[in-house]
Amino acid sequence: MYFNHNLRVKVQDWRNRLYKSTYEQFNNSYYFFFKNIAGTNLIASILNEAITNNPIITEQIEVVKKQLAGYNRFRLSKIQFENEAQVAGFLYSLHQHFISSKADAVALVQNYSTSGGGYDEQHESFITEYIQPLTNYLEDVLDASSSVLYLLEKYKLRTENFLKKDLLIKYRGLDKHYEQLLEDDLRLYLFDNGIDNPFSTPKSSSGRADIVGLLDTSDPLVLEIKIYDSSKNYKKQRIIDGFNQIVKYANDYNKSVGYLVNFVLDNAEFNFQSTTTERTWPQRIEINGKIFYIIFINLFDGASASNSKNPESILVEI
Repeated sequence: MYFNHNLRVKVQDWRNRLYKSTYEQFNNSYYFFFKNIAGTNLIASILNEAITNNPIITEQIEVVKKQLAGYNRFRLSKIQFENEAQVAGFLYSLHQHFISSKADAVALVQNYSTSGGGYDEQHESFITEYIQPLTNYLEDVLDASSSVLYLLEKYKLRTENFLKKDLLIKYRGLDKHYEQLLEDDLRLYLFDNGIDNPFSTPKSSSGRADIVGLLDTSDPLVLEIKIYDSSKNYKKQRIIDGFNQIVKYANDYNKSVGYLVNFVLDNAEFNFQSTTTERTWPQRIEINGKIFYIIFINLFDGASASNSKNPESILVEI
C-alpha cells in the first residue's frame, strides 16, 4: 500500500478525533492534533511549503496578531484568499500562533466559531471553518501524490510484462544517449496518462532534472532517471548520484516530493538503507521533511530462474 494513502487515512482519523472530542477533552485533543501534524515530516513539509510559496500569508498573520494583541476578534471570512494552499497555510500559521501562546482550545471554539448556538454547535462550526480546510488540502495533496505513484507503478508493470523486449531492442541498438531513450518512453507514457507538459530537462540551479511537470499543482513531478547496467559500468554509484540529484532538484523547485526511477539491465535486487522500516511500495527515503521515492524497473531478460546456467541474482546494498 502506498505510504501517502496511509498518511491520508491518518489525517482523516486525527480530524475525526477532534469532531468526537467532548468539552472536557477538547483542549488536549486540539494540542494532540497539531502535535501529530508537526511530528509527521511529509505532512508538516506540505503545509510549510504552502506558507513558503505564498508570502502573503506572513503579512496576513502579522495583521491578525496585532488584532489579537489588542483584544480584538477577527473573522476568517473577512480575509481574501486566492487558492486552497493559501487557506491551509494561513490556518496552520494561525494555529501555530495559538499553540505558541498556550491558548485554551475551548476558548478558541467559543471566541471564533460563527455559530450562535451552544457549545456543541460552536465546536462543529470551529472545526469546519478552522480545521477542515487544512485537512482537505492535505488529503488533496496526498491523493495526487498517490496518483503519480499509481502511474509509475502501472508504467513499471506495463514495461516489465509487455514492452520489455521492444525497449531492449531499441536500447541495444544505441551507442550513446541510453537514458534519453528511456526518458522519452516514460515521458510519452506520462503525457498519454494525463500528466500535462512533462517537460524534459528544464534547467534549475543544480542542473537539469530528467522530467519535471505539474509544477503549478499541489503534486509536482520532479523525476530523475538512472540506469543500472554493469556492461556499461553503470553501477551503484550511478544510482547514488541520481538520488543526490533528485534531492537537489526538489530543493531547487521547493517541492516536498521527488522520484528516482532506475532501469535495471542486470539480474540484481536492491536494498536501500532507509530512514524508515515501514514496508510500503515503493521504497522511500525521508530527508529534512521531504520524501523521495525510489522505483526499479526490471529490464533483465536472462534465462529463467530454473535454468542452472542463469547467473545468480546479486543483492546491491545502498
